[in-house]
Amino acid sequence: MACGAWDRCDVTALNAAKYLMTMITALALNACDSPYYTSDPIEAWVVDADTGQPIEGAVVTANWQLVGFGFDTGGRKLGQLEVMETLTDKNGRFYFPGFTKLNPGLDDLREEDPQILIFKPGYSYMRVANDYPIGKEASQGTHRKSSINGQTVKMKKANPDVKKYAFELHFLTTNLDHIGYSGNADAIPKMIHALACERRRLIAIDPNIGSIPVPGSTGYENCP
Repeated sequence: MACGAWDRCDVTALNAAKYLMTMITALALNACDSPYYTSDPIEAWVVDADTGQPIEGAVVTANWQLVGFGFDTGGRKLGQLEVMETLTDKNGRFYFPGFTKLNPGLDDLREEDPQILIFKPGYSYMRVANDYPIGKEASQGTHRKSSINGQTVKMKKANPDVKKYAFELHFLTTNLDHIGYSGNADAIPKMIHALACERRRLIAIDPNIGSIPVPGSTGYENCP
């Protein structure tokens, strides 16, 4: 039997249309966030884990990783909202200024908002990112800050086994990869130089440790 105007068939169709629009809206909200983000300044101190003495000259990078919508839970890592780099001073202090940046692609900031990487030759590198509940990374709003702000962090001496130390550095270069992939390697020249020179030093000690890929490295760095 055919359906008449505004009878149950029409109501069912209307409900289906509303449901579809709700799902599309939900996906759209999940796929994008604000047209801008604001980040607080970051100040922290780096010390030797054994002695408590400040570590001067450690390279510190901060990158705010943008993530696009994906049907998997991880999404797609795209470009960078911002990338910064600095060195620790004689007190082990480093500082990154706050900022407000446009987000024209309407992509998400998640736990790498920012990702902080700290490296000093002879020490195990450190990585700090924000620890959000699973599934809540993209719902933190437009105002972001780093969990390391105001903190003192302790760096441990590198593993004395050269092979193990070199293997560990692979994880650091992997964490830097997306900065290089997005065309921002020129924003972290100090980190690239320090890693490339450390790679050269380790290979001179043991040529069998294999290659340590350093994104952005030319292989012709002028090392001390």
